[in-house]
Amino acid sequence: MEKYQVSWEEIEHWSDRVALKIADDCSDVSRITLVAVARGGLIPAQLIAYKLGVHDIRIMKLMSYDEGNHRGEMNDISTDRLFDGKDVYVIDDLGDSGATIKYIRQKLPLAKVCTLLVKNGCQDRPDICGREGMDKNTWLVFPWD
Repeated sequence: MEKYQVSWEEIEHWSDRVALKIADDCSDVSRITLVAVARGGLIPAQLIAYKLGVHDIRIMKLMSYDEGNHRGEMNDISTDRLFDGKDVYVIDDLGDSGATIKYIRQKLPLAKVCTLLVKNGCQDRPDICGREGMDKNTWLVFPWD
């Protein structure tokens, strides 16, 4: 599998794109709640929050990879009080298989799912993304990995 090292500049650019799309989508940015999917969505959510001036950030803790980076069962170990609504935007780093997006939509059906990137072949696609068209066979290495 080919590896691609994602740069901080790309993270900032895609975060800015997602923030602008959220601002266009939401009627009142002051009412937005961001939900960061831990761990990959933590840094993008923070960047987006600063860009939009959002102070309400929650954390959804999902685990679906083991120590060997093999996909397993989706485990939700969230402790934050999460709620659903049209002004809730869930932020993650990547739409890969679509399993995380599917889980989020089941748990928070009114919320919008946002990712920095979405790979070709992603079964459940995000509502908002910073970049589409990544090869599904490319392993992305984020700066925080």
